[in-house]
Amino acid sequence: MRIKTIELEWFRGAADRIALDPDCKSLVIYGANGSGKSSFVDGFEYLMHKGKIGHLSHEYSGRHQEKAIPNTHKPADVTTGVRIRFKDDSKLEAKINEDGSFTTLESHSAAVATWDYRRTILRQDEVSSFIHDTKGNKYSALLSLLGLGRMEVAAENLRQLAKSIENEANLQRKRITLRQIAETRKTVFGMQSDDEIFNTIERLHTCYCADNPATKDTLSRCIELEAAVDARMAQSSAEQRRHFIIQTLAELDLKAQISAVRAYSLRLASEAEPLVTEKLDVLLRAVPFVDKLEDTKKVNCPACGRSIPAAEFRAHIAAERERLQEIINIFNDRKAALGLLCNTVNTLKNNLGKPELKSWRDGVAMGDLARNLAYADGSNAETLRASCNEGDLIGLEDNLLAVVAAVADASRDVPPDARALSTAKRTTEAARGLLKANNQAVALQQADALIALINSLEQGARDEIRRRSQAVIDDISSDIQRMWEILHPGEAIEGVSLYLSGNIDKAIDIRLKFYGVEQDSPRLTLSEGYRNSLGLCIFLALAKQDAESDRPLFLDDVVVSLDRNHRGMIQDLLVKEFDARQVIVLTHDREWYAELRQQLDAKHWGFKVLLPWESPAIGIRWSHNTTTFDDARAHVASRPDSAGNDARKIMDVELALIGERLRMRLPYLRGDKNDKRLAHEFLERLIADGKTSFKKRKEMGADYLEHGDAITAWENADRLLSSWANRASHSFNLVGPEAIKLIDACESALEFFKCSACGKNVWFAETGKSFQCGCGQIRWK
Repeated sequence: MRIKTIELEWFRGAADRIALDPDCKSLVIYGANGSGKSSFVDGFEYLMHKGKIGHLSHEYSGRHQEKAIPNTHKPADVTTGVRIRFKDDSKLEAKINEDGSFTTLESHSAAVATWDYRRTILRQDEVSSFIHDTKGNKYSALLSLLGLGRMEVAAENLRQLAKSIENEANLQRKRITLRQIAETRKTVFGMQSDDEIFNTIERLHTCYCADNPATKDTLSRCIELEAAVDARMAQSSAEQRRHFIIQTLAELDLKAQISAVRAYSLRLASEAEPLVTEKLDVLLRAVPFVDKLEDTKKVNCPACGRSIPAAEFRAHIAAERERLQEIINIFNDRKAALGLLCNTVNTLKNNLGKPELKSWRDGVAMGDLARNLAYADGSNAETLRASCNEGDLIGLEDNLLAVVAAVADASRDVPPDARALSTAKRTTEAARGLLKANNQAVALQQADALIALINSLEQGARDEIRRRSQAVIDDISSDIQRMWEILHPGEAIEGVSLYLSGNIDKAIDIRLKFYGVEQDSPRLTLSEGYRNSLGLCIFLALAKQDAESDRPLFLDDVVVSLDRNHRGMIQDLLVKEFDARQVIVLTHDREWYAELRQQLDAKHWGFKVLLPWESPAIGIRWSHNTTTFDDARAHVASRPDSAGNDARKIMDVELALIGERLRMRLPYLRGDKNDKRLAHEFLERLIADGKTSFKKRKEMGADYLEHGDAITAWENADRLLSSWANRASHSFNLVGPEAIKLIDACESALEFFKCSACGKNVWFAETGKSFQCGCGQIRWK
């Protein structure tokens, strides 16, 4: 879909409505830095991205970029807008409100809906950013362009779904809870089987719940048992309740729990390793690629970093996975043991504070236990749970073990019925926890199976992405290499291609041969300019994948770091590879613009020049001609000497290109002086040859006469360049009127090379030993 016009109104650098009119042709736009040429690209991106411009997405632009998109001097009664009209007269238009929101008016809704930014627009700063970016960011940038964006979204959604199931179901916490229940079971029941435990509950139920003999379900029996025990305790005397509490505290196995936490802490310290969970996740994802490796290669392990032969990599992965999983198991075991310890500390503190135990506390507090009891009262189980170190464990041993020992001594006087009641309560609570654990274990197994299934689906999607990516990358790489050869003919850099990096998901990089040596990255050997031209080749290769859609290409100042030799090859690349596409080139390089204007076919290419920027209220303005003398005119008021210098520079470039097109005969100069001739040398030869070679047809006949007006204009320009332009360069003593006259004379001198009738240059057509314009009105022989 070719562009007919892009119109801006108080959008970025534009003030009153201004239109870029390529009229479905390719176009080269010249504008000095700050003249507003990129505003047209911004307008196109704004519509393509539904109200967003990538390089303006920062904290200062506002939520809807309302601080960056409207012209800073927009009057209150006008609207910011951008409109694109296409070849078939369909259009896409946006009217932007004060808050940055916008209204889209369109008669062709699919015009840009499927266009990809990276296949359509290339800006100056983006040329090398792809080369310098990480492999992961390269992958992200290219995946949608490879047509695999939706598959990557699906794979990422599956990964996030697995994480969500893990998080939402609190699977890690449930695993720790199951470990705690398992430890409690071991403490209360030892090695008894489930049936033996359930038989114990049945006997206790018969004893304490004789009025409910019909209850057969073990969980229901536990619930009834707990209610019956609590009821008996509530009906007991204060002394009986004191005995019950003492018996409960005496059964706390605080010493063993402290020892368990210390043992796990020591094991964890000996296996210390950062990012254990993340490394294990990487290893799990590396497994499917092991079989695809060649035995002769080595692979850097993503977990430990060691270089491992491919043939040994599977065994190494299995060992690393087992080692890391063991660390995670130790961590979870420690967390479970710490949870039990914290629960015990909390139980001790709460029971010591009960009124029934006051008489016992008053008795023992008169001795050595006063400090220990104060420590118990001030203990905080939640703080201990969050951060428990060896110092905390020593504090518990020094203070609370003495309290537990004192309670154990007091428990010798506990009556049998209180002892039995305490044992029944402890047994019932442990059995009920066991039943809960059995249900949780089943749910955990189901969740783990579901996560395993989702992980396998994700890996399947990534395998398919990798397979398809490789096929597309192979195709694109041939285009990159061909374009590179056009930009760098005869240079010893070859084999340029994209490749999927090793066995890592979501990683793409660029390789090449540098003087026969394989390089895994262009950053190892290529200069900045070469890396930029490589970035240009990659962009154009990707854009070429959309050749059938006839989408336009925007190249915004992409030759900044290229030298003249390689910059001059870009027009060959555009002509050979994109002759059927609409290409819009924007540049602030005056010399390159002059070259493109001379070398590109005017049948397919248009040329426009922006006037230098003056103020936001004036905005973007087009020059009425295609030369760049307006750059010089912009300096007349403030720096006439700079205006004269610019005029001379423009003539140096323009006349060198004209001399090349007319095959002018010039004397040979040594070294690089042949490429650095000045305007005077060309004008001198043009004036000498022009008297016999440059002819103009008579108005009503076939005869040609000397083009005297052109010779006069060239002589006038040469005279002013030799006097006033040299003075501007060396003495800086040039006044405004002189600068204006010099610029006008130079511009007039160049106009004679274009036919006033057909608008074609004199070298438009070649006939034998002559050049002529399209209608034959002027001729150079």
